[in-house]
Amino acid sequence: MVARSTLGQTYTVQAGDFLSAIAQKFYGDGSETAWRKIYAANQATIGSDPTQLKVGMVLVIPPKDSGGSAGGTSKGNFQAMLAAMGAFESGIPDGNPQQYQVENSLGFMGKYQFGEPLLIDLGYYQAEVFYMHGADRNNWQGRWTGKRGVDSKATFKNSSEVQEAAIREAFALNLSRIKAALAEQGQSVDGYLGQVQTFDRKTVTISLSGLLAGAHLSGPYGVANLLLKGVVVGDEFGTSILKYVDEYGGYEVTPADFS
Repeated sequence: MVARSTLGQTYTVQAGDFLSAIAQKFYGDGSETAWRKIYAANQATIGSDPTQLKVGMVLVIPPKDSGGSAGGTSKGNFQAMLAAMGAFESGIPDGNPQQYQVENSLGFMGKYQFGEPLLIDLGYYQAEVFYMHGADRNNWQGRWTGKRGVDSKATFKNSSEVQEAAIREAFALNLSRIKAALAEQGQSVDGYLGQVQTFDRKTVTISLSGLLAGAHLSGPYGVANLLLKGVVVGDEFGTSILKYVDEYGGYEVTPADFS
C-alpha cells in the first residue's frame, strides 16, 4: 500500500515483500545500492537485519535522487571513490600517471600503496621473508609470479591496468574475509550497513565503501574487530581506520563494481 505522509511517500509492507522488490517498484532499480537507500531510511523500523521485513511495517521511501549508500548525499560512484583514495594514498592528484610509480619510505608502492603481504595474498608475489614477516619494510626481494604479466617490481609500478585490477581483487578478497570473520560471530556485513556508530568519540556511518577503504588501510580483520569489538587501529603512520571508514564512506559501491 502506497501513501503520503509529512515525511514523503510511504509504503506498507505486504506478504512476500523484500527490499529489492520494493526498490524496483519505486525506483525501477532493484540493485543493492537502491534497496539500501530504503533500508537506511527505515533501519529504526526494520532493525539490524534488512531481510526481516514484517507485514504491516510502514516504510518511508526516499526520493530516487536523494543519493548516498548510507542514506545521506552520495559522494559519487566507485570510480570517484578510487580517485579520492588513490590521490590520498599516493599523495599525487588524480589523473597524474606518476601516482602508479610512487614508493614510500616503507616500500609501499603504486597508486594504492600496495605492500608485499597483500600482493602475496593476491598471487602476484612470493617471498619467505617479507614485511611484518621477518622484515620491517617492503624490500621486494622475493619472486614475482608472472600473474597478469608482472615479472618485476618495475613492471608492476609501470602498469596502471594491473594496479587497477589488483585493487579490485583486494576489495573482493577483503570483503570475503570480513564476511567470514563476522559470520563466525553470527553477524553479517548487511547487518551493519547504514548504522551510525561512535568509536573513540568519533561518529561514523557504516557503508560498504568505507569498510573496503578501512580494510585496505588496516586489513579485513581490523574492520571486523572495529565492528565486533569497537577496536580502533591505524597504520604505520598513525592514520586511523576511522578516517578511512568515514572519509571514503558514502560512495555508491556494490560488490559488482569489483567482483
